[in-house]
Amino acid sequence: MIASLPSPGTRRRIFLSLYSAVFATMIGVGIVIPLFPRYAATLGATGIWIGAIFSAFALSRALFLPVFGRLSDDHGRRRLIILGLCMYSLISFLYTLAGSVYEITALRFIHGIASAMVLPVAIAYISEIAPTGEEGRFVGSFASSVSLGMSLGPFIGGVISDIFTMDAVFHAMTLLSLAALATVFFFLPELPSRPVQKSPIRAVMAYKPLRGPILYQLMYALANGTFMVFLPVAAIKSGGLSASETGLIILVSVLATPVFQYFFSRIADQFDRYYLIAGGTAMIGTSLLVLPEFTGLLPYLIAALLMGVGRAVSLPAMYAVVTVAGREVGQGSASALVNTVLSIGLVISPLFSGIVMDISGTQVVFYVAGIASICCTFIFFRMDQCS
Repeated sequence: MIASLPSPGTRRRIFLSLYSAVFATMIGVGIVIPLFPRYAATLGATGIWIGAIFSAFALSRALFLPVFGRLSDDHGRRRLIILGLCMYSLISFLYTLAGSVYEITALRFIHGIASAMVLPVAIAYISEIAPTGEEGRFVGSFASSVSLGMSLGPFIGGVISDIFTMDAVFHAMTLLSLAALATVFFFLPELPSRPVQKSPIRAVMAYKPLRGPILYQLMYALANGTFMVFLPVAAIKSGGLSASETGLIILVSVLATPVFQYFFSRIADQFDRYYLIAGGTAMIGTSLLVLPEFTGLLPYLIAALLMGVGRAVSLPAMYAVVTVAGREVGQGSASALVNTVLSIGLVISPLFSGIVMDISGTQVVFYVAGIASICCTFIFFRMDQCS
């Protein structure tokens, strides 16, 4: 936490510069995600290597997030964000020169390192300037930059790829990264942090106020991973939907989060935060439980909307809890921890769900994820009573 909060004008400048930078970066990341499997296949990638390409990003994030979180607490955040955006820009260009699956996988691993320098550190920066009692409004509103950028990115990437080439997509990614870098370099000030008591990483992991956010990130990884990875299978095989209709369902779910998150970030400071986390988690769990029973486009769209709104309800409250905890253990350390847990969850959950599907079928995958989410709902209610 900074020694004294900056003026409202400075806070607005910090918020807008970081929001613009993260938004541009997330669009740049999003435009290549749906195109990577096809691009990798042209380089001779097998299914295992396609999976490795995606896992490399999450793995490096999980390994380096705690390191950069602590560094940002000790040595400042602006320089780390600038270094990460420089790496983003260089890696985006190097993708056009990659000639093998091994090179793509290595670049994705380095890309994950750059990501660990940017998003969690930016969230820690915003947490630093959040006034007491307004954590949900500040951090929750800022977090919409991620989901909004990621929702627009795949569409933009598809259009660029169809009109031009895959290299053009990487060039667009490079330009967006450079735009984000320029925004931070010219408009983001470095604010001195107020020293906090240095806690070992194990102590940060064991810090009681962070247990709720850790559980939420694990639940979110399982629920969101199940929805994104296995919905296309269920919608086409069981729901009788086309590929374009499936894409529309995912788009509705992803877009609903930033649209509704703006509102719910405003009320995250007015209501009990664990009640909001529990309520959003219940909506996510309900969406997963009813999906296997649906056929037809409209019911799937309703379930997707419920999933997106559930995330919008719970995410601002979860980030507010992390922000309050970060004032004791360091914003960078707290933000890095919960994002590390999410990265680990995103590596493990698709593998777990895949095993469930092979043993019991696609429908059971949704039931398992839905029941797990509902169980977390009751735990979050219990956490509120114990807080």
